[in-house]
Amino acid sequence: MTAALPPEIRAFLEAMKVPGVLATIGRKGGPVASSVWFALEGDTIIVSTPVDRTKARNARADSRVSFLVDTRERPYSGVAIEGEAEVVEDPEGLLGLAIAQRYLGDDLPERITAREPGSRAIIRIRPLRVRPWNLA
Repeated sequence: MTAALPPEIRAFLEAMKVPGVLATIGRKGGPVASSVWFALEGDTIIVSTPVDRTKARNARADSRVSFLVDTRERPYSGVAIEGEAEVVEDPEGLLGLAIAQRYLGDDLPERITAREPGSRAIIRIRPLRVRPWNLA
């Protein structure tokens, strides 16, 4: 059953312009953590990645993921989300560009704007369990 993100958690995630940490389950059954840029789409967290990157392959093979974002400054606060991932195509790269703009603004470097069509995938994380700390 999907967990809705409470307004204070949604506001926290929207305000945080630091990378989150996505953990997937690797081929040998162990966790694989990656630093990722992210955005929100309703209650879903979205992450852009190359279609053949380890995190995309892992999420296709086993949809169980964990996602964490924290302030990295005192007083520490953040949210850990356990969820189900779905890997979908981003044929024109539009969602990937939107995520990059969230972090860099409209002046994106050519290495981002010149990506080959079909080279990126989106990992959609549907929250199942939401565990915040020190969020009012």
